[in-house]
Amino acid sequence: MNKILRTTLSLLILGLALFPAGEASAQTQFTVTGLVTDAKTGEPVPFASVALVGRRVGTLSDENGRFSLTTKSLTDSLAVSSLGYATLRRYIDKERTSQAVDFKLESAGNALQEVVVRAGENPAFRVLRQVRKNRLLNDRNRLSAYECDSYVKTEIALSHVSDKMRKNPLIRRINEAMSRQDSLLDDEGHRLLPMLASESVSRYYLRSNPQRVREEVRKTRIKGVAVDDAGVSSQLLGGTGLVNQNFYNNYIPILGKDFASPIGDNWKNWYEFFLADTTQIGDRTCFEIQFEPKRPEDLTFVGKVWIDTLSFALCQIEARVGAGANLNYVRRLTIEQELEPTTDSASGSVATTGWLPVSLRLMADLVGVGKQSLGMRAQITLHNSNVVVNRPYPVAFYDQPIELSDTVATPNERFWSSVQRDLAGSDSLNRSDQKARQLIDSLRRVPVVRTAEAIGQIAVTGFYQLGGVDLGPYPYLFAYNTVEGLRTRLGFRTNEHFSRTWIIRGYGAYGTLDRRFKYGLELDYMLSRRRWTLLGTRISSDLERLGLTPELIGGNRMFYALSRFGRYRGAFNNHQREVFLRTEPVKGILITTTLGRRTFQPLFPFHYRVDPDLEDQSPLRSDILDTYWSVEARLSRKEKYVLDGNERITLGTKRAPVLTIRYTRGAKALGGDYSYSRITMRAQQMLRLGPLGQMTYLLSAGYTPSTLPAPLLFPHVGNPTPLLTVNTFNRMQFYEFVSDRFVAVHVQHKFEGLLFNRIPGIRKLNWRLVANADALWGSESRANRNVETYKPLPGGTKPVHIGVLNGRVPYVELGYGIDNIFKIFRIQGIHRLTYLGTTHNGMPVDKFVIKGSASFSF
Repeated sequence: MNKILRTTLSLLILGLALFPAGEASAQTQFTVTGLVTDAKTGEPVPFASVALVGRRVGTLSDENGRFSLTTKSLTDSLAVSSLGYATLRRYIDKERTSQAVDFKLESAGNALQEVVVRAGENPAFRVLRQVRKNRLLNDRNRLSAYECDSYVKTEIALSHVSDKMRKNPLIRRINEAMSRQDSLLDDEGHRLLPMLASESVSRYYLRSNPQRVREEVRKTRIKGVAVDDAGVSSQLLGGTGLVNQNFYNNYIPILGKDFASPIGDNWKNWYEFFLADTTQIGDRTCFEIQFEPKRPEDLTFVGKVWIDTLSFALCQIEARVGAGANLNYVRRLTIEQELEPTTDSASGSVATTGWLPVSLRLMADLVGVGKQSLGMRAQITLHNSNVVVNRPYPVAFYDQPIELSDTVATPNERFWSSVQRDLAGSDSLNRSDQKARQLIDSLRRVPVVRTAEAIGQIAVTGFYQLGGVDLGPYPYLFAYNTVEGLRTRLGFRTNEHFSRTWIIRGYGAYGTLDRRFKYGLELDYMLSRRRWTLLGTRISSDLERLGLTPELIGGNRMFYALSRFGRYRGAFNNHQREVFLRTEPVKGILITTTLGRRTFQPLFPFHYRVDPDLEDQSPLRSDILDTYWSVEARLSRKEKYVLDGNERITLGTKRAPVLTIRYTRGAKALGGDYSYSRITMRAQQMLRLGPLGQMTYLLSAGYTPSTLPAPLLFPHVGNPTPLLTVNTFNRMQFYEFVSDRFVAVHVQHKFEGLLFNRIPGIRKLNWRLVANADALWGSESRANRNVETYKPLPGGTKPVHIGVLNGRVPYVELGYGIDNIFKIFRIQGIHRLTYLGTTHNGMPVDKFVIKGSASFSF
């Protein structure tokens, strides 16, 4: 699971038991008064706009230039603007309930570039066309490289507690341990419970061709509930990755969705615009353009942009997600950016080469399921400085995408004082931040909080940390099936507190019906973290199902756990030994070499001919001893990941496929029963298609020219369970078909709200249409078919046969369904279009089935 999502879910789960009761019984009112005058003449400036920076709270000065602003909470600054004057910002005290601040506005002296407006045309259109025309001059994508110092502050707090939750006994116990004065309020007067407060300083590097990123996290300080690992948190919360949206692009990726940009190529199809005024941003005169979506349910923004009148570059933007957007768990989301021009550091030219963001802020209010659900407030603030452009480093410099300083978490107050002075400014540890850190320290001392932290960790990660050992995962703890009866499994893994070089994983399992003990043990030695080089060995003895081993299902933990329940057809005992070496010699290319030995001992009536040329006169055998070596290359050119102790967790790839190629060689010389060659390939990718939604595909293929028993060929992964599982054949039985050559494709398309958003009534439900297509082309040579026997076994039992596909007729499934039911559930119908009637073992084929699944997505 994505580590960011894991951390967020941990905090939400923890918050179900940890919210202090209620909003403030008497909400405090803050009042700011003042006078707005002309700096040269001293004359009052009437009807000037007065607003809190970062809030949609403001007022106008009266005809005498005086104003009074009353609100439930303050930000740290107030901004005043008026036509013909430069915008002026002044610091205010967020804690004072009453204060007076006067403003003296300077005249905006820059001449405006001429804008020609066509008759009957919205005057904002002319400006926006010029923005797109000048994009190649202003967009930071034109830079060959850039680097900068980045300061990032992340704050997460729980909010919006219901009356029902206030009665929770755990909440009452927390309130007894914390005073009523220990509280923070949001801009709506709701009481907040801080859960995380972090600051991070990095040096960020980007190279355009080839596209590479490197981030050196120099220092981090973190206070958080359910957040103990400074190393992982530093990688997730540092740098510009979370708030570095480029509005010159057509679509802005946020929370896994693509939002249409108000200054993208298709601005006219998505938004309504209003050219409001010209205003002063620093020393630049800018057009102020307001925008709102044409259709509120679309993934679009509401807000303002400020465009430089000379260069038509984006100077500033305030964009918030529309209230009607088809987006889960989000009550409010706002992005603010300020950009400044850069000069070519390589040539020494003073000419502008592109605009980079120097100040960014992302604020989000998240909610759970239901009107009375718990909420979460998250805010990320970023400042960039010391920018250097067009000085790319050698490609090898970017091989380590994220690198932590040896002293990343070491306290250093002198360092942070310099950060506040030179980089972060007033955003660094203000009074609200200091109070939040004190609250977090108080909260973590409450015993019930520590208990809830452990429960949240188990619920999200599947493991319980006990010093240097993690116990789990819990989905494998119990199962019940017709072969083992009640299966109990206990597992563990070591973490970095045990050792950063030695990694041990293992488990033990026992079945009450077969009365057999199963086990697995793996020992790895970390040779290099930079090249991610591991030398390891593993040993296991367990019950498996033909066509459903962990290798075949690709690590789908929940599907594998559920497959151990019920009637356990195709069961066999597998004793396996392997030695492997894994390394990443070049960024994005992971090589794994393996030497192994495994057995196949079926618990169902399966036999094969030892000498197929003798046909029915051939001796029969059921077990197989396979010895082999393999080489696998995994290519993931744009994959991002973080280091979580002794594990490397992928954050996915950016619009690039992940390719895997594996060659396996069976060897009689190593003691096995067969010598053979086998090659497998797979490619998978998620494609973001803007307004059309998202498409994912998995393309796989395999071929072996050797003559082998069916278990050593390619059993295809069926899924007769009620659980909908992508990248399987949901209407195929377990081990229904086997091939010695095949091509399979799984395609899934999520239309998001493209269609349902246009249907009255359904639009309010936020349902989303999904569709899938799964196809398999496979066949088996005559030589491999002759290995299979049809001769009755001793006692008259008929042997189990595995079906064979007609190479000219593909196996095809098509599906369609509704996603996002109650924001969680998905119901999908699956049609099986070919190979109807009965299976090879005489079982009837269901042409249609409805399956369900549950998942969390925005």
